[in-house]
Amino acid sequence: MLGLKRDTVKLASAHDEWARLFDKEKQLLLDTFGDRIITIEHVGSTAIPGVPAKPLIDMNVAISSLEDKYIEEFVAPLEKLGYHYMHKFPERHFFAKGPEEKRTHHLNLVELGSNQWRNSMVFRDYMRRNKNAREEYAELKEKLAGKYAEDRASYTKEKEDFIQKIFQLAKTENRPS
Repeated sequence: MLGLKRDTVKLASAHDEWARLFDKEKQLLLDTFGDRIITIEHVGSTAIPGVPAKPLIDMNVAISSLEDKYIEEFVAPLEKLGYHYMHKFPERHFFAKGPEEKRTHHLNLVELGSNQWRNSMVFRDYMRRNKNAREEYAELKEKLAGKYAEDRASYTKEKEDFIQKIFQLAKTENRPS
């Protein structure tokens, strides 16, 4: 049910099991790190009912700081849980779980309230509320997955305009009248 080779794109139909698998991983992380984690959210397409997704559980794990000395406290315990530290971005530290031929989870260590945190939540929540947007996104994802099955970077880049459109719609929706 879960797993995808690194850098490839293969979509799976939306599945209720993804929420349960997220909850299981969330509990494992909370048991491991306790109060060093502020909160954990399921993000990405597996968190949006009815949308096909790469079968990977995407998570934002909110922590108090992204300073290197603080991140070091997470690296070794995450590696014991099967995660690989992949990359440091300006607003997140990215980890992938599973071997390259079958990644199962993507974890972002982020600061609560950062743009990375807010944008993930705004997109997910808007998509959950808007059936037409979900349908449009599903159609786009299917088209791009067919075109970029072996090129995840291009697949992701080609979704950017749609994602920006959703951010604008969400801002408009949340403006006081």
